[in-house]
Amino acid sequence: MKAFRGSAAHAKVMPRLAEWCDEAAYAHWTRDGDSVPDWQEAYGRLVAEGKLSRVAHPSREHSARQFPEPRLNPLIGNDLKPHPTFE
Repeated sequence: MKAFRGSAAHAKVMPRLAEWCDEAAYAHWTRDGDSVPDWQEAYGRLVAEGKLSRVAHPSREHSARQFPEPRLNPLIGNDLKPHPTFE
């Protein structure tokens, strides 16, 4: 994630986050090993430890720290692996 966060693609859009989004949050933590956390673990961390990003026009849910649960099926598979570019 650090490699992606520092990539040109991420750096290019982040200055526009405040205007483009009405909800944005993030959480930081360190994992042991190389495994990718599952969506429920990541969601649990966001709820417990997440920090709100600054947005110009926050939604009611953003202000109340009400994060929707991840929608996994059929949108995202459970077999996600880090992209080799960002390992």
